[in-house]
Amino acid sequence: MNGYIIEKYTDMKNAYTSRRFAEEGRKAGLNMSIVGVYDVIDTGNGLIFNGRPLSPAKIVINRHKYGNLKDRLAELGEVSVNSAEVINKYVDKSRQRGLTSSAFTHPKSLLAYAGTEFEKIVSAIGLPFVAKGLCGSQGNMVYLIENTEQYEEVCTKFNGEELLFQQFIDTSFGKDVRMLSVRGEVVGCMQRTAKSGFKANFALGADVTKYTADSDIKQAARDIYTQTKADILGIDLLFGKDGYVFCEINVTPGIEGIETACGVNAAGRIMGLIK
Repeated sequence: MNGYIIEKYTDMKNAYTSRRFAEEGRKAGLNMSIVGVYDVIDTGNGLIFNGRPLSPAKIVINRHKYGNLKDRLAELGEVSVNSAEVINKYVDKSRQRGLTSSAFTHPKSLLAYAGTEFEKIVSAIGLPFVAKGLCGSQGNMVYLIENTEQYEEVCTKFNGEELLFQQFIDTSFGKDVRMLSVRGEVVGCMQRTAKSGFKANFALGADVTKYTADSDIKQAARDIYTQTKADILGIDLLFGKDGYVFCEINVTPGIEGIETACGVNAAGRIMGLIK
């Protein structure tokens, strides 16, 4: 069976997650080719990839979050993981505020435009607070705001765009929990600890160690799957004073940190599910 791994660029054979999917796909009898959206043209009558028409495929794995071309590519697959509908909805962090579970609480939050009066934000969620771009990833659009000067810098950067402002959970400074959920089952769970600063993203160099998936973590994975129907999810939880606090979900999660920290074959589990 043939399939596509949708990425930003075609030349991503050394990208850990896509490489592992291709490796484990071959073991499962799936020939997975990487297709970069930047090398695709939609003529209105079909998709052209590097000068040639793209044929339908059994499987499409979505590893790119943005734009219309990734949606057109997803339509080529009899099976699409995650679906374009799921990605398009939950790539927006403001849409994630509606996810609920008895296993976690939500921080206070506001959806507002950059430039909203500083005092209004502080009165609603406190100071310091976190400002997030709605569609950022790997921590690249997340800022800790401690004063008006820092807030003004962020407002200048986003120039009137919508931002998600969240209460800062100081008990989780520089650390969080990331679990990899496959249809609501926890495949691996790790604690990420920043070497410096408050952001604990693996992509930013955070240390990762295996973390026991307790009953609350397992319940959170089941509840979020029930609500999103996302086949594969990275779920991030913060350490609150009285339990876990929801941070965000990632609809195209990498697996390097989980495989490294937990010693699990996450790619094999995912490709087995897909087959």
